[in-house]
Amino acid sequence: MTRCLLALGSNLGDRAAMLREAVRAVADLPACQVIARSRWHETTPVGGPDGQEAFLNGALLLETNLGPQELGSAILRIERALGRKRTERWDARTIDLDLLLYGTEAINTPGLVVPHPRMSYRRFALEPAAEIAGEMVHAGSGWTIGGLLTHLRAAPRYVAITAVNAAIAEWLASQLARLLGCPRLEETQPNSATKGASGEASAIKSADDALGLLQRSHWQNERTLSTRLTGVDYQNASDRLPVVSGFWWDALVAGRSCANFLDCPGVECLVKPALVIAIDQEHSENFFQKINKKKVDKNFVFSGLSRQDLCERIDRSGIGPLARIQANDPAVVIQEAVAAIHSAWL
Repeated sequence: MTRCLLALGSNLGDRAAMLREAVRAVADLPACQVIARSRWHETTPVGGPDGQEAFLNGALLLETNLGPQELGSAILRIERALGRKRTERWDARTIDLDLLLYGTEAINTPGLVVPHPRMSYRRFALEPAAEIAGEMVHAGSGWTIGGLLTHLRAAPRYVAITAVNAAIAEWLASQLARLLGCPRLEETQPNSATKGASGEASAIKSADDALGLLQRSHWQNERTLSTRLTGVDYQNASDRLPVVSGFWWDALVAGRSCANFLDCPGVECLVKPALVIAIDQEHSENFFQKINKKKVDKNFVFSGLSRQDLCERIDRSGIGPLARIQANDPAVVIQEAVAAIHSAWL
């Protein structure tokens, strides 16, 4: 039998009763045995329409002889039987059931993606899951569930953005700074005037400058950064916001020849982000044109990585919590990134 991990959530009606019904329905599935259930966690809704009630979230550990597609289809049938209606994305719901893990398998089909593509940074999913399955391995990152949760809680509150082109990563960093008030790492350069939530930041002129900003010693000496060196939830709301940047990966790989640069000498002195946001698009040139709001000259050479290069970066086992955004609409990219940050901390 294969050991699987499910997430449950409800924020309409009698939430606890609905979750109990869902647990019974899963337990009644053929060739399935529920091994453990987490306690219920009350959490704030993330990403959807305003005015929603709080969620109750939990996790189920089960063993099954059903295949992943069979189990996924059975979960959808349970949702429909319990009144789940899919109208607006991230809207309130009577019940939400997600297949988080199916053993150690990685599955990517039009109808089913496992591990769940957003679970590695969603604390409302990780916290109940870690109660009952902290040792299970998230196949995408190679980390255990407990390890992912510990990293989000304890790592420096730093969000590193990467994309096939540095201009796209910098665009998203500026949007997050403007919308959320997140400070940008570039603003902490020596002799740099702090721009606050404006999204503007001093240009980094060299890889050495970028690496200097990633030094743990630099973070310890800057008040804006030092308050974010641990995952402690400070009373000051502004200190709970993460620091963002769009240059982390480019700085890290500059001049390094290691097969796995995350293991290169000296990397341990650098601040590792708690969350990496990767903008992964099939048509980056079109996206670049959209965010610049002007037609790209036909002779313009789109510089940067290939999509294959980007995928090789973000598929490495040492990355940890990763929000992979595969949207070609700038508004959707921003929505996904904001929701990822809210899921991790706010």
